Amino acid sequence: MKSGVGKYRIESVARAAELLCAFLQPPHRFGVTELSNAAGLTKNQTFRILQTLIPLGFVVQDPETKAYRLGPRLISLAAVAVHGSSLVHVAGPVLDQLAEQTGETVILTARLDPYSAICVDKRESTRTLAITARVGAEFALHAGATPKLLLAFSSPEHIEAYLRDRAPLTRFTERTITDPAQLKATLAEIRRQGYVVSVEELDRGVCSIAAPIRDHTGEVVAGVSVAAPTIRQGPDARLATIEAVVWAGREISRRLAEHALGHLGAVPTEGSHVR
Repeated sequence: MKSGVGKYRIESVARAAELLCAFLQPPHRFGVTELSNAAGLTKNQTFRILQTLIPLGFVVQDPETKAYRLGPRLISLAAVAVHGSSLVHVAGPVLDQLAEQTGETVILTARLDPYSAICVDKRESTRTLAITARVGAEFALHAGATPKLLLAFSSPEHIEAYLRDRAPLTRFTERTITDPAQLKATLAEIRRQGYVVSVEELDRGVCSIAAPIRDHTGEVVAGVSVAAPTIRQGPDARLATIEAVVWAGREISRRLAEHALGHLGAVPTEGSHVR
């Protein structure tokens, strides 16, 4: 009799997983023969699995060398897995409360790599006219509320490298800041005020407000934001949203610090870096 695990095992899925794991070995780029040997599959099986994974973004083939490597979809999944290990768990109740308080879409975003951010959790608005969000969605760091906030709280060296490597900056709408000097001034203002308001920088008709989330050392590791149609974000509503989002960022930071320090066997003190 098969065990509970073996009973429900799908061999084709298992072979695809084994093939993906083969990429963990250096140099992380292989031809069909190398991959088939590493995964213990035939060349035909390997080729068919690769051709299935490529359109899904899990594997990419170099057009010149014909070698295969892991694709961007796996990077997104890895980022969600890493950040989700504690950040998503700790932030969950606060996201629920923020969504209930504002009635708008709430988004939790973390750094994916030096050039982009990724949505790791969300709470959708239940209103008829609402902004949608997708876990795993990636964003450039120079536009939008939380992405720009994450860039603002990066080191000066990283900001300069981003501006250099991403020049010219992509324009998403007519409100996207693409001038490096203007962007640096905006980033300085974000650091000074401790939150960011982004109006139609990524999508027309969308206003997004974000605040930083800090770990137990005080480093900004993520951001929480509320995204709403601009027609619902007049002066009074915007002020109330800013207050709610800033509170959420500080509350998640506090809980994240307690979670981390609890695992370290320590208790947060009045002198904690979290603020």
